[in-house]
Amino acid sequence: MTVPNRLSIAEYERLNHRDVTVGDNRIHYVDEGEGSPLVLVHGSPTTSALWRHQIPTLSKRFRVIAPDVVGFGKSVAPDAGVSFAQQANALRALLDHLRIERYGLVGHDWGGPIGAACAAQRPEQVHRWALINSTVRPTYRPPWYWKPFTAPLTGPLLLVRANLWGRNLRQMMKAASDPEIAAHYLAASQHIGNRRTFLRLERLEGYSALMQGVVDALPSMPKDPLILWGTPDAYFRNDYRELRALLPDSRLVMLEGGGHFPQEDAPDAVAHELNAFFLP
Repeated sequence: MTVPNRLSIAEYERLNHRDVTVGDNRIHYVDEGEGSPLVLVHGSPTTSALWRHQIPTLSKRFRVIAPDVVGFGKSVAPDAGVSFAQQANALRALLDHLRIERYGLVGHDWGGPIGAACAAQRPEQVHRWALINSTVRPTYRPPWYWKPFTAPLTGPLLLVRANLWGRNLRQMMKAASDPEIAAHYLAASQHIGNRRTFLRLERLEGYSALMQGVVDALPSMPKDPLILWGTPDAYFRNDYRELRALLPDSRLVMLEGGGHFPQEDAPDAVAHELNAFFLP
C-alpha cells in the first residue's frame, strides 16, 4: 500500500529539479511549491532526496528549496573537497541568486551548521529556523569511537578510498535497507571531491570558528527555534541537552525510533512538526 506523501527515489527524481552556477559552484536543487520560501539543508552523506517525504506536505504551503549541498549529490565538489565555510557561502550565493530575502530554515546533521552559518551572514532574513539531529555548538566534538574516521591514516582510507560512509549507510539509517535508497546515496558519493568533503567535515575543519560566528549572531536571529531529535543517534547521541543550553527558548520534540535520519525513518512525524512550526 502506498503511504500518502511518501515518495520513492524515482518519484523524487520527477520533482522540479534545477541546476545553477553561482561563483565557482554548480548547485543542484529541488524547487517545489509557492508561498514563503522554506530552505531545507541536508547533511552528510545524503542529498536533497533526504527531504522527499516531507516535500509533498510542505510544498502545499511553502516554496520549498532543497539543495544538494556542495560536495554532496549532484552539486559536485572540486577534487580537494570543500569546507563548512565554503558550503555556507555557496548556500548564501544560491539564495542571493534566487532573490530570497525572507525565509524559513531547516538544517539536518551538518546541514545545521552550514545553514546557520549562511543565516548568520544576514540573520534578519530568517523568520523561523529548525535543527534536526544537529548542533551549532562551537565546542561540539564527535564521540570517541568516531576517531578512526578522522585520523590522519585511517580517515582517508575509510572515507575517501573505501567510501565507507556511502557503502554502509544502512548501519545508521533503517530506510537504507531498501536497495533503491541505498543505491541513490551510494551513487551520490562516487565523486572523489564529494568523499573528501565527507572527510573534511568529519574532521571539523574550521567548524569551531564558524560556529562562534553563529553564536555571535544568535541575538539577531529568532530566539525560539525548533529542535527535532530522532533517537537513538549514534553520532550526536544526547547532544540536544547541550544544544538547549545554548538555545534556552528552543522547543524540543523527541522522535522515538527516528534515529539519526528521522526524515527517512520517521518521515510523517517530521513533516507534521515542520509544517506546524513554520505555518504563519
